[in-house]
Amino acid sequence: MSGKHGKFKRREIRDLIQKEYELKIHNMHEGDKGILIYTNKGNKIFKRVKKDEAQVLFIASAYNHIKNRGFTNISSLCKTRDDKYYTRYDGNLYVLEDSMKGKNFSIASEEGGRKIGEILARFHIAADNFIPVTGSRAKVDWGRWIDKIKVQSVRLKKFKEIAQEKSLRTKIDNMFLKHADQYIKKAEEAYILLRNSCYMEKVYKAMQTNQLCHKTFKKHSLILLDDGDIFVTTMENCSYDIIETDLVSLMESCIGSKALPYLESVIQGYSCIKPLDADSINIIRALLLQPGRFYKIVNRYYGKKRNYNEYELIKKMERSLRKEERRNEIAKKLEEVIK
Repeated sequence: MSGKHGKFKRREIRDLIQKEYELKIHNMHEGDKGILIYTNKGNKIFKRVKKDEAQVLFIASAYNHIKNRGFTNISSLCKTRDDKYYTRYDGNLYVLEDSMKGKNFSIASEEGGRKIGEILARFHIAADNFIPVTGSRAKVDWGRWIDKIKVQSVRLKKFKEIAQEKSLRTKIDNMFLKHADQYIKKAEEAYILLRNSCYMEKVYKAMQTNQLCHKTFKKHSLILLDDGDIFVTTMENCSYDIIETDLVSLMESCIGSKALPYLESVIQGYSCIKPLDADSINIIRALLLQPGRFYKIVNRYYGKKRNYNEYELIKKMERSLRKEERRNEIAKKLEEVIK
């Protein structure tokens, strides 16, 4: 094991895990997402979570609910000998999560597109009717997108005025002004599309059934196993929301330019298990059109006035523009699907 933890701390972590979780560690490997641990009870990931005890309990009960309803190819949080789903180290909360040997999933064929669509649909069916255990604190995102996109539109217009009024403009100002009108228009288009696509009706329906969503259904959360199965992990951000938000996460992460031809197969795979109507497709389109990545960068520059490194912020803006373009391509492809 190598990486950011020194030899002494690595020994501390090893002893802590073996004691708290009553297992034997064969080997440890430090990575970006946490510490991969090979034990007598299978592979595990030991990672820090920026949550409190009640939030961790919500995540653990979400895993248990989904697995108990028949979706078994999913991770879970391990309990300590004191029957807790977390342990403390260096003043922070850590969890030990089940893992599997494999590689991050990507869509490389129509068959792969259909398969991941089917898996997400089965996940949503299992995640429905979720009531967390007593003592946990739920994360709720129902109905937030209407106001969120409206705020984007209003604030982007304000930022444009600020940039135009400057007598000396920075490179960031010029980059923003070059693209401002385009993304103001995108925010307005997304708002209208969301409002006209029964978004709030979808929200009310999800509330009635206590629909839980993964929220980061992306490559790093999907492990392709040697036998071709897909193992779902990383539910730290799970929350109550509408299913369309998970489809957006999946498309953003797994539909690049090479996989764009397989977008329709994802929709078909999902719909054969859990049918999607035209309103759902348009909600997905709206969430892809809204310029959230671009807005996040310019809001940091014009709105929040935090300390920043100009070079790094320019690079982040350039990356956000590439991501927005890719999201726009996916939205255009979806428009073809519903015609």
